[in-house]
Amino acid sequence: MANALGDVYIAPELILMDIEAKTDQEAIEILAKHLYGKGIVKESYIEAVKEREKVFSTGLNFDEMGIAIPHTDSVHVNKQAIAVGVLKKDVKFCHMGMPEEPVACEMMFMMAIEKPESQVDFLGRMMDIFQTEGFLTGLKSCKTPEELAQKFGDSFKE
Repeated sequence: MANALGDVYIAPELILMDIEAKTDQEAIEILAKHLYGKGIVKESYIEAVKEREKVFSTGLNFDEMGIAIPHTDSVHVNKQAIAVGVLKKDVKFCHMGMPEEPVACEMMFMMAIEKPESQVDFLGRMMDIFQTEGFLTGLKSCKTPEELAQKFGDSFKE
């Protein structure tokens, strides 16, 4: 089942469970290549998101867990979507706004935003949702991509 978050697409085929990666760059590459394989982003997206992460880190600590929200410029995007990666073991990302501080991330939410003007609003909505008690652990406990897509998509309808 696909959900449109506004006009941002999330679907089970954009969710990877149990990603095995040792570094933030490796984790980003796995999920970015998956988006490319689905035609959501251009091939240039893969390196662009990895390079952007080096300059503008996206790790965030929430009470429940650390997450990362890697993304890059809209010129690399074919269709607005969000991919979710559940990491098998936490991966260190640098903290957004405090790059010297590592964040042990358990999940990634990779944005492919086609309309730059909607990025700030979308990030704000995600921050509000991620702060809801039990939300992130609820997502991580999902057993299937279908369940995770449904739970994540439903949170944007409320």
